[in-house]
Amino acid sequence: MNLEKEDIIEAAGRLVLQSGINELSIEELELKMGISHAELSKYLKRDKDIPIMLLVSLETKIMQLIKDVAISNLSPEDELQALFKILNKLFEQSPFYLVLIFDKHLAERDSEILVIMRRIIKRAENFLLQVINKGKHENIFQAEVKTRYLVNRILVSFRLLMNEQRLAESLVRDITLLKSKNNAD
Repeated sequence: MNLEKEDIIEAAGRLVLQSGINELSIEELELKMGISHAELSKYLKRDKDIPIMLLVSLETKIMQLIKDVAISNLSPEDELQALFKILNKLFEQSPFYLVLIFDKHLAERDSEILVIMRRIIKRAENFLLQVINKGKHENIFQAEVKTRYLVNRILVSFRLLMNEQRLAESLVRDITLLKSKNNAD
């Protein structure tokens, strides 16, 4: 098998959705992917490297999305809409990222994970600050409220929306699992 990092990310994402973050291990990935320890050890040395790989992947994707929106020559209002539509699509296509983001204990387990999560948030904040300030300068946004406050409100609202989406998807998965167990009995 010609193993690539994206294959590992997808397999780890499926594992997160099926079993949760606590079951995320190199051994489980090897079993799910049907590969040897030697093949996987080229990419991962420790179990904690898996969520780090996933978060770095998320960060890379978010940074590319921000870059794409920033160079699109849209109005600030359209930039905001485009960014959140694209982010929503990313999380719909890869809901395991939401599981990582909303895990209460993941960042507490490892300082490197916390650093990556903070870096993602900071980059999103910086982009939103730029867009909103540009919109204020062009009189598109006419809020008397400080820009940082608006950014925080936008991010909190988006976070709540994504958490609700994650919870709904989790509920659907649980119901589907229960139905399949009942049908098997």
